[in-house]
Order: sequence, then C-alpha cells, then structure tokens
Amino acid sequence: MSPRLTPPFVLMALLAIASVSHAATPDQIDQAISKAKNYIYQQQQPDGSWELVPAAEPSPPATAILTVKQSPRAGQWSGRTALAIYALLTAGENPTNEHLAKAVAFLKKSKTMGVYALGVRCQVWLLLPQTPDVRNLMKADAKLLISMMKTEGKAKGMYDYINTKNQEYSHSRSQYAVLGLWAAQQTGVEIPTNYWHTVEEAWVKNQLADGGWGYTTPSYYPTTPGMTAAAVATLYEIQDALAGTRGLDCKGNVDNPAIIKGLDWLAKNADKIGTSKRYVRDFPFSTLYTYERVGVAGGYKYIGDVDWFQKGADWLIKTQQADGSWADPPVENAPAEQWTPGVVDASFAVLFLSRGRSPLVMNKLQYQITPTGGDAHEGHWNQRPRDVANMVRWIGRQTERNLNWQIVNLNAGGEGDLNDAPILYISGDEALSFTSEERDRLRKFVEQGGLIYGNADCGKKDFADGFRALGNALFPTYEFRVLPADHLVYRGQQFDPSKWKTQPGLMGLSNGVRELMILAPDTDPSKTWTQVGAAKTEFLQMAANLYLYATDKKGLNHDQTYIVKLDPSIKAERSTSIARLQYAGNWDPEPGGWRRLAALLHNRHKIDLKVEPVKLGEGKLASYKLAHLTGTSELKLDAAACDELKKFVASGGTLIIDAAGGTSTFAATVDKLLAELWPGKLQAIATEHGLFSAGGQTLSSIKYREFARRVFGSLSTSRLRGIELNGRLAVIYSAEDLSAGLVGEEVDGISGYDPTTATELMTKTILYGSK
Repeated sequence: MSPRLTPPFVLMALLAIASVSHAATPDQIDQAISKAKNYIYQQQQPDGSWELVPAAEPSPPATAILTVKQSPRAGQWSGRTALAIYALLTAGENPTNEHLAKAVAFLKKSKTMGVYALGVRCQVWLLLPQTPDVRNLMKADAKLLISMMKTEGKAKGMYDYINTKNQEYSHSRSQYAVLGLWAAQQTGVEIPTNYWHTVEEAWVKNQLADGGWGYTTPSYYPTTPGMTAAAVATLYEIQDALAGTRGLDCKGNVDNPAIIKGLDWLAKNADKIGTSKRYVRDFPFSTLYTYERVGVAGGYKYIGDVDWFQKGADWLIKTQQADGSWADPPVENAPAEQWTPGVVDASFAVLFLSRGRSPLVMNKLQYQITPTGGDAHEGHWNQRPRDVANMVRWIGRQTERNLNWQIVNLNAGGEGDLNDAPILYISGDEALSFTSEERDRLRKFVEQGGLIYGNADCGKKDFADGFRALGNALFPTYEFRVLPADHLVYRGQQFDPSKWKTQPGLMGLSNGVRELMILAPDTDPSKTWTQVGAAKTEFLQMAANLYLYATDKKGLNHDQTYIVKLDPSIKAERSTSIARLQYAGNWDPEPGGWRRLAALLHNRHKIDLKVEPVKLGEGKLASYKLAHLTGTSELKLDAAACDELKKFVASGGTLIIDAAGGTSTFAATVDKLLAELWPGKLQAIATEHGLFSAGGQTLSSIKYREFARRVFGSLSTSRLRGIELNGRLAVIYSAEDLSAGLVGEEVDGISGYDPTTATELMTKTILYGSK
C-alpha cells in the first residue's frame, strides 16, 4: 500500500478496532449535554451575559507585552458570553428563546478588541439566521481580525491577544483568529486569498521537528496536544478556504505533509487527551475542543488507533459533576489565571459532545486500483480533499443542524464503519478495480441500507464506465438508467431542480425499492462542492436532496446505529426456519433485512432463525412452517407454484407476503392471486388479534414512513390483512412494505411501515407462525 495512501496514523486506524471502554452511551451523552446546558443557563447574569466583570476594562497600549495574568481581560471581554452562546446554539438551543435572545442582544452591543473573543463571536454569527445586522456584524469582525494579523518578522501570519505592534504571538491566540475568518468566509464575506497563503505559510513554518506545535516557535514549553490539534484544525480550515484554487484539474491526490505529521504526533500522544492526568500547559477542555475540530474537519473516526469521540465522551461522562459542570484542578504551581473552570469548561465540553456526535452525511472512500494481473496503486480518491467537507457544512447550514463526514477504507477498520453514514462517496478519474473481498464489503454496505454515490472527476469517462461496471458486478439483476425528472431525489426534497440552470444528469441503479447506486457521469458536482461560497449552488442543492432522500429527512447521530450484530454470548433456546420463496422475478430485493431480523431474534428472543431460499414449484416447501414471498413488479406464478402454496398453507404452514417498497404493481397481482387461491377469505386482521401480542408484549404503536403518511394520513393502526383457515391465521399479507423496513434504514419513497414497526410486525409474525 502506497505511503501517500496510508500515512502512519491512518494505517494504525485501519488495522485496529479501537480498544476503548465504551462507557458513554448515546443516552448518557444526551443527559450530559442536557445537564451542562442547564448549568450554563444557571450561570447567566441578569444582563444576559456570562462575563466576570460588568464592563470591559481599558486595553493596554498596543506596544505592551501582555502577561498571562492580564490576558483574560486584555480585550477579551464578551468572550465568555460568545463561547456560552456558541455552545448552546451548537447543542440545538433556539436563538429566540428568552435566555439566548437576551444573550445575543448583549453580544451584538458589546465592543471587543480581543482575538479570542472575536474568533468565538464569529462562530455565533455563523449559527444565527443571516439577517442584515448579523451579516454586518460578521463583516466588521472579519475586517478587524484581518487588520490584527502580524505582517512582518517572526510573528508574520500570527496574532497577539489584541492588535499590538510588537512581535508577541501564540498559536493559541492565532487559531481563534483563523477560525473566525473561516466562519466569515462561509457566510460570503470575502477574505483575500493572500491572507490564507500568509497564515498557511506561518503555521507550516512553525511546525516543530517532532511533528507537533508548541505555544510559539521556539517555545518555552514542550509540544502540547492542544496546540498541535489547534494547528492541524487550522490547516484544515485554510485548506477549506483555498480549496477552490486547488485540485480542480484532476492531476492526482492532493496531500498536506504538515497535516499528516501533525496527525501522527496526535496519534502517538493520545494518552494526554481526555484524561485526568496533568502536564505543563494543560487545558483539558479547550484541548478536547481542538481535538474534536481535527476529527470533524479531517473526517476521521480514529486518530491513530483511538476512536477520538468515544475517548473524549467517556472521560467527560465520568468526570461531570452533579450540577452539570466539570471540575478543573490546576497543575501544581500553575498560575490561577490559566484556569477557567465553570462556564468555559462546560461550554467546551458541550461543543465536543454536540459537534462530535453529529449525523454523518457521507463516508468518503479511500481506495486502491487493483487491475487484473497488475500491482495495486493508490486511486485518485482525494483530488479535492475538501469537497465533501465543504458540501456537508453547506447542507448543515441549509437544514439548520450540525452534520459531519468521514473517510473510510475497504481493507480494514471497525466492522460497520461504512454504515456510519447513509451514503458512500466514491470519486476519481480512473477506471475502478476492486478485489472480490472489497466488492463483498461494498455489497454488504448497500444491503444494509446504504447508497453508493459516484462522481466522475472532470467528467472522466473511464471512471463513469468503471462505476457502472462495478454496479453490474455487485447487482447483476439490476441496470443503471437515467433518473427521471420526477424522481424523489429531484422532486421530493428541499430544493426544486426546475430552478437549476445546470442539471446534474444523474444515473441510478435501483432494486425496485430504493436507489442502490447513483452516478454523476459527466457534470462533476465535486468541483462545485469544493468552492466555499460558490455562487452556483445547483450541485450543492443536489447533494442536499440526495442526503435527504437517503435518510428520509432524518439521520442518526454518529453514536447511534440501526445495524444489529448477533451477540455470541447469548445462547439460543430454539431454532426455526423460513423459506424465502424464489420465482422468476425480483424475489429478494432486500436480503440484508433478513440478516438483521435473524440477529434481533437471536438477541431478544433467543431464537436462531435460518433463512433459506426455496424455489417455488419444486415441491421443497413442505418441510417448512414459515414462508415469505415478496417482490416489486407483477407477480407471475405457474400452476405448480400456486398448487404448492395451497398445499403448504393447508398442511399448517404460515405464508407471509409483503409488497417490497409498497409497490402497487406487485400488490395488485397478489390481491388477484389470493382471491383466486382462497376466494373471499382475505380480511383485515383485527387489532385485538393474537398476532399483535405474540411473544408476550402487545404491539400498540404502529407508525408509517413519511412517504406512506402522505398517502394514508395520520393512520396509527395496522393495515395487515390475512386469511384464516381452520381457526388459525394461515396467510398474513401486507400491501405496504415490510421488507425494506427490516433493513432498518430510513429512506424516502417507500410506502410502508417505519423500520421499527416493520421489524416488530415481522418479529411477531415469525413468533406467531413458528409456535
């Protein structure tokens, strides 16, 4: 594997499943955030602020050398308030609620000259509705931050606490200036390109020989994780700002050696982050915030062999106080002014937990080209390193939520990493060539509910042809076709494609229920995604529509999953088999759903479910108690198949039928078939029927997917129908989807029960029929 493809810290991540103690559950994280928000609100001052003093103190002369003791008040007044608001907004608080509205009003009127305060305040402006006054405030703060950058000497490209004329600076102060201008650029404020080149040169120049950064270069203090993470995050922000000028012409992957070395240092020093152990210049909560910025900006689940979010969340849950705050004992002999417990620490903790667990929009695939009979080499997966990052942030602003992305690899890594996001993004300009093992992982990802999106960089035909060939290899039953203008990716989501001057020309490969793969063969949306503040937003809107389609406008937090793994520690008490009925048609559109259901039955009910394909009409159905029939198109069964179904049911078998995806064509032919086989027998299954209480607990909550509710309205009862023979329910039929629901993933365009209800209905059907 090429060194460029796999720097040391990535290789460690790919080859290891993080060995952390997963103490922090999603519920615990929810509770921790809630407690911390309550604590922050409780510390709010009557004037709406969180300041320690009622008014700003006079700033020292521009030529002064500011000491640590002076720095918290040296122009930084209103910074605590900005940080608290930033954390609360990030955690989902509404800026119009009484407490935040008062705080925002205070911040708008506050005058500050400090880099920390200005940089954080820009994050607040970014998260607020972009009204004219907010835009003007952002422009003013951006102008001030640009003017404060040192322009000569050893400090060139760096910042002091305020606008001083000396050569004093620190990487701590400087990171917040760049962070503020990065936020400003996202709102459309024009930042000179030479500014970004100047600060990039300064940060790269100041990297130490060990790959990390100290507070300055040279530094009186050792390299620290806080400053190294700040530097790496800052370099990513600079990459974002300059992305529109790099990698657009498809000349291969774009690397950043300084970032790679910095990540390697963080990987080797992860024990200093998210820990109660202390060291010199240790600011554990602000360090966690910068650590999170690296993970989110870089699209990493692991930094080294550490799941960075789980590590930090475990420590925060463990150390949170009963009142929602965190204790912060100082290092021995450290000045008290170095420490900012209370609101500041709680705010940084909330930022880490809220931003780090945000839903993932896309996984970006890091891959190799493995030609037949040739040597593997690095594929051009990263010609635009910031395409997905910029696109995801744009979608987040449009949908008013925090969203993330992630880099994944097919060759190793934690099982299930691909399914952390609903969409797997493959880009490049070469013909794709995967090993059989890699194709198996891709197929499994899709069968577990995922969607693969392909982007032909620079519209290269080799990639587009290779992507279509990949689809044919993964799913030979289905074919690519041009998505029609009324497809839900276009018409059913937030953005109206009729307003797009350039249409994306998407092609899709469907199983008749949902899109499995989508390709942009020649329009190259990635190029637009790369450009921050791009005037042309058609392809950004297309990406948003694609995400909303793939998640049915929902999306799980990063620390949540619908994937179910069989628990080997649970011993099954009985087993049963179900025949999946094969016929000349699309009999198995969602095979992953049955693997998931089998794991659920094992874990919850101690039943081993054997799912076996059986060809109808060959006389092999008699040995089964359960059979399942589904499809997406007109069902055509010959006389032998129909006769076998009748004999199966007459001999005590239970036949389960559903229209996969809620396909009306399949449902109509099933209605006709059942009327022919058992005339006048098909009836609605009453809500009090024993089917709904099979297994002990009655299923009382019935929910439908959003697409189905647009047809049925706010229905809250089952639409199952059945045929009773000899006092038992012998045929259970759903014209609404169950099969896709078993997969567990939310996706638009399916007329059926939501995944939880579909899974419960099928579980009870199995329990009822296998008694």
